[in-house]
Amino acid sequence: MIKCCLSLVMKVLMAYTVQAQSIIAALGASINSKVNFTVTGTPTLAPFTTDSEIENGQVTDAVNFAIKSNRLSKLTTSVSNIVSTPISGGPATITVPLQPLNISWGVINGAGGTVTSWTAFANATITTTASVEAKTGSRGAPAVSGNTFTLRYKVIPGFSVDPGTYAVDVTYTVSAQ
Repeated sequence: MIKCCLSLVMKVLMAYTVQAQSIIAALGASINSKVNFTVTGTPTLAPFTTDSEIENGQVTDAVNFAIKSNRLSKLTTSVSNIVSTPISGGPATITVPLQPLNISWGVINGAGGTVTSWTAFANATITTTASVEAKTGSRGAPAVSGNTFTLRYKVIPGFSVDPGTYAVDVTYTVSAQ
């Protein structure tokens, strides 16, 4: 009798076996390239009043960057449109103006700090834009190493530049690599 019941239970269990089925569905997603950045600070300078400042230069206030990108990024900075205005006690016409070669740039990781290596803008004439790739960044938010940094400029007029008031356009461009 035990044999008979065991056989019946086996038949009942076999009757309830279910076959599994699967369906494949395609999920499509388009993710755009995104590079965002915030800038705090302005590259300002005090007037050049001492021999040392004219000969050795002055460093601008810090310009701090925080980049968020889903691609590798690069920061390009340029100086252009140097406008000179004669001042009282200087020549009536500025014949030897401040040029891009009188301006250097330097980058350090993090906010603030001191630049240890300066690089002059390469263009030698006032009529052109001098542009450089100053920094590359990683994928990720500003917390990712290298995506938060400080840019400073150093202006060294030297004694060959005419006295005057100079205005320089500084441009920052952050793009995906």
